[in-house]
Amino acid sequence: MPRWSCAMGHQAEADSEEGLVSKVPEHMRQEYGTEISRERILRKLREGE
Repeated sequence: MPRWSCAMGHQAEADSEEGLVSKVPEHMRQEYGTEISRERILRKLREGE
């Protein structure tokens, strides 16, 4: 199961990378008022960050 965490430690999980790609931008907008690209999310997931 793919997992992602932001610099502040928020954890997100989804059944697929695409599921995370839809969750992460919403978190970043709501919590930090910033945008993150689909490509950056996928790159971080594949790097294991």
